[in-house]
Formats: sequence, structure tokens, C-alpha cells
Amino acid sequence: MSVDPYRFSYTSYEALDRAGVGWQAALHVLTAARPRIVRHIGAVMHVVGAVQDGRLLAVALIEETDDEYVVVGARWLDEDEAQPLRKLMERGGR
Repeated sequence: MSVDPYRFSYTSYEALDRAGVGWQAALHVLTAARPRIVRHIGAVMHVVGAVQDGRLLAVALIEETDDEYVVVGARWLDEDEAQPLRKLMERGGR
């Protein structure tokens, strides 16, 4: 795996902007948020983690080459979605 496996394209920035998500928040979830939940199915990866103010952010990525991903979108989770995920993370999400 490369040192920086996550890439943001022009389309990534547009999608994040439409969702009201700053690229810094998405990058934080991908690189620093702990605990977090990572789900990898085929070429799609979803990562959920908390940002500094405690809100949960879900980031979607597509695998371009082995273990290298481009961000395709993100969204803030509402409290109904976040509550069960927080419980999962408390029990050992990564």
C-alpha cells in the first residue's frame, strides 16, 4: 500500500461541496479518526468516523488500483443513523 492511498479529484471536491462536507473532514475520517468503521465490498469502500466536534461522517471511495482509492462522496449521518454506529465503534470498530 502506498503512503497516501486516498486521492481527491476535482469531482471529489464538487461532491463534497454539494454535501456540505469539507475535504479536511473527509481526510480526517480517512486518516486519523479512531475508532472508525470500514466496510470494503468489491471496489467500493465506506469509512465512518467522528470528526473533531463529534459528528459522524461517512466517506465513500472507489478503488482505482490495488489499495489506492479516490473519494467519490461523503455525507453527515443524522442522529438516528449515528447512534447504532457509535455503539458498534464503542465495541471495537476500527
